[in-house]
Amino acid sequence: MPRRIVVDSAAVHVPQDAGRLRVVDRIPAEVVIADRSTALVRLATGDAAPAALLVRGGPLLDRLVGLFEDAWRAGRPPRADDAHGRPVVPDPTDLAVLSLLLDGLTDASVAKQLGLGLRTVQRRVKRLMELAGVTTRLQLGWYAAERGWSARGGRGPAQAPASRASR
Repeated sequence: MPRRIVVDSAAVHVPQDAGRLRVVDRIPAEVVIADRSTALVRLATGDAAPAALLVRGGPLLDRLVGLFEDAWRAGRPPRADDAHGRPVVPDPTDLAVLSLLLDGLTDASVAKQLGLGLRTVQRRVKRLMELAGVTTRLQLGWYAAERGWSARGGRGPAQAPASRASR
């Protein structure tokens, strides 16, 4: 299995090419796990000398692996930054494409409504997914809602305007 890393959201800078990385608001424990067979748990000793607990096999290791997997699932991709450290955000056309997709329109309908080509819409969706660090459109919708990329304001399908059905 490829190396995966979970880091605290307070990390100063997370490189864009960090590989398989997730960011969480709070890390429950500082742990390094190797091949699901060995773990090192950092111990807070109160003095300057670092200390760690070596764990090999057994229920404690199983719990530590489970703790990591829970943190991985709860984590989110790192924020994308440009060369100057500023957050990268979608442009207005990307946001319009995303908004229409969240309203349930197909790529072809989005293209027609915005006066874009179908391939242009598909490229923009792919770029948004790469920017968000996700692999499915469902994940993109979730990520967009968390980042405020959508003007929908949490509106669910039950509250959607009636005019939506005519699109």
